[in-house]
Amino acid sequence: MADNAVAGTSWVVQELGGTVTSEPKPELAFGDDGRLTGTTGVNRVMGRYEVVEGLLTVADAATTRMAGPPEAMEQEQRLLALLDEPRAFVVTGDRLEVGDGETLALLVRPSAQPS
Repeated sequence: MADNAVAGTSWVVQELGGTVTSEPKPELAFGDDGRLTGTTGVNRVMGRYEVVEGLLTVADAATTRMAGPPEAMEQEQRLLALLDEPRAFVVTGDRLEVGDGETLALLVRPSAQPS
């Protein structure tokens, strides 16, 4: 897989740790410039990313500090934990799977969201 497979792409987080995400669904965008932007569903998230030897690494991740319902905040924590260390990933068409062995997260392109 090319190291730039996620550069210039945007994704909606459909599942985290096997659990379907709730509305509003988190969204992540990987800029061509190495910047990560998006939302956790409650807060905005930003940082830098790079892909080296097939691993996606997020650095300097920061969020705004708004509070939401307990289940939304728990979902946010699971997403931030996912971004907290380098992860293997695979892009297949409209799907981005993050994690080794068992998928830790499933993201889809906004145009491919299930109705």
